[in-house]
Amino acid sequence: MNQSLASLDESPGFVFVSGLINTALAHTKMAEQETHNGPFLKLHSIDNADAGYLRLWKAPPESTIDRMVHIRLLAGPVQTQLLFIFGNETSALPHFHAQSVEFPPDGCVYNIDFMPRLDAIEHPDYYTEVFSELTKPYLKATSKTENSCAKALMNPAIAAYLSPWGIVSHRTNTQELLRLQPLLECYLTQYLYLSRGLAYAGASPEQLSHRSRKHLARFFDDDLDPRAWRGVYAVIGDAAGQKLKKILQTSLKTA
Repeated sequence: MNQSLASLDESPGFVFVSGLINTALAHTKMAEQETHNGPFLKLHSIDNADAGYLRLWKAPPESTIDRMVHIRLLAGPVQTQLLFIFGNETSALPHFHAQSVEFPPDGCVYNIDFMPRLDAIEHPDYYTEVFSELTKPYLKATSKTENSCAKALMNPAIAAYLSPWGIVSHRTNTQELLRLQPLLECYLTQYLYLSRGLAYAGASPEQLSHRSRKHLARFFDDDLDPRAWRGVYAVIGDAAGQKLKKILQTSLKTA
């Protein structure tokens, strides 16, 4: 492994996201999609320095999960971890999202959430089934004023495509991430439980597939979070950024 990455492997954000990945793999049968050079997509900066990688796992045909994607992006001293677990297009299983961004020597932001597959007004029972177990860890994390997530507000343009149970921090320190890690991990526990037994049948596979494609197209649109995508393109270039985005949006089981 490149020394620049190896030297960051013990950072709290990387350890946190790696733990989520390992837990997901221990409870599913997802298989990593590798190239002969290792990760599915190696990332390089515009000046050809190592800028991280994208790893991709595919779930077996019988699973309600489609794929898992981990993006590790290096931009100078800043290290970003993005983790997505996507449900099948035709399943009601939400999409899972976690993120950490670390700013040396000890700064970070973090967030974790589900991306609902249906709307709360037309499908209130879906929200009860999917999100009720997240209320306790959400309130434990956000009700304590010493936690930056008690005061952080998500950009409303982005928040509309996530859920009200999202835990989002202001810029804080890695000690807060470590302190809240057990509560954040509850989100993955609930997600894996849902992946094995979500029984909601209030929407057709065609409705779910159509909505999911529109949802992901909008969520990863440059216009929704232009500052973030400009940052990605500034590091790895437009072509690599678009390739990364296409992987995020493309189902492996229907591709």
